[in-house]
Amino acid sequence: MAFSYIARQPILDRQKNVYGYELLFRNSQRNEFPDIHPDEATSKLLLQQHLIGDIRTVCLGKTAFINFHTNTLLHKFPGFLQSDTVWIEVLETVDVTKDLISACKKASELGYRIALDDHDFNERWEHLLPYVSLIKVDIQQQPLITLPARMKPFREHNVPMLAERVETEEEYLRCLELGFEYFQGYFFERPEIVKRKVLAPQQLILMELLAAVHQQDFGFKQIAEIIRNDLSLTYSLLKFVNSAAFNKGREIKDIQHAVAFVGEKELKKYVALVALANVAKDQPEELVLKSLTRAHFMAELERLSVGESKDNASFMTGLLSLLDVLLRTPMEEVLERLPMSQEINRAILERKGRVGYALRLVEAYEHGDWKRVEALASKMYLTELDIGQCFVSASNFCQALMQATRAH
Repeated sequence: MAFSYIARQPILDRQKNVYGYELLFRNSQRNEFPDIHPDEATSKLLLQQHLIGDIRTVCLGKTAFINFHTNTLLHKFPGFLQSDTVWIEVLETVDVTKDLISACKKASELGYRIALDDHDFNERWEHLLPYVSLIKVDIQQQPLITLPARMKPFREHNVPMLAERVETEEEYLRCLELGFEYFQGYFFERPEIVKRKVLAPQQLILMELLAAVHQQDFGFKQIAEIIRNDLSLTYSLLKFVNSAAFNKGREIKDIQHAVAFVGEKELKKYVALVALANVAKDQPEELVLKSLTRAHFMAELERLSVGESKDNASFMTGLLSLLDVLLRTPMEEVLERLPMSQEINRAILERKGRVGYALRLVEAYEHGDWKRVEALASKMYLTELDIGQCFVSASNFCQALMQATRAH
């Protein structure tokens, strides 16, 4: 069976901006990247999973990090991908043979960047080091206290290092001190809320606007007037309507035309997206990207399983599901300011109900927990191919909205 799942995990720089994504593939119960003949890989894997044309879409325009096993390297599998779009990750499980060294040397000469995954500082890797441009260190396996001395040779030769499995803010700060250039893990998703944060006036306005567009007595003219009186909102709305998200082949000239063209359902989405982007200004961009992707991912899953939604419940649940992390405020308090439906509140707070069930599926997908994905998907009558297509569609949608809703 060709793999049908592609998940991604972000890699952040020292400013917590997304540098790239490690792509997680599923092709069988062995849950590993396939060691297969390159011709078969090209036709059945890359093309089927949209990676040749859309690898930048799946990675939201960022660089892809892909794990390669021994045979895929020996068969020159990376040659099917553009060197400027990918990093080759050499897994810690490979045998360092003359053939493997030769394959890495050839890949490096062709312009591919090579990273050593889960580096254990064993001397057997020395023959590969001349062709390596990044060292990834699992800090849960390599204690932080032992790293200064181990990292010194790499820092002296200006070889950047990436800290993997960074789980807490404390670990992230310690890795910053040690000189790591890149970071991977869940630390930005799980901040400890020591005390309640007071929302800034601008954030309160945006949250109130977000709540207003989801009231039953939705005031179309009122919302349009709010947008018209805010230059940033006006600019981003016009950009949104003229973007690939709509792709209607016609240009919108003024705000009145834009509001009428978008319609109530899409206007609600637009306001929610702009509010989220502005509320999250001081937070890692990955949180916004993940929220946007979740929103459309869940909307697509709902469309396939039960049909189109009139109330945007799945979209809004995905969009708001990380709002407590973005605001560093307990989710219960956040939702008190946003009088959403009971269905949305229950899905976000308890992961219950039809929408909460879909949120659990999306979270399992993000973490590459394929067994759980299969179990949840079967109960929604969705296939592996359905879910993979929904993820690619969500990535495409997210990339278009990122461009459309950015400030000047």
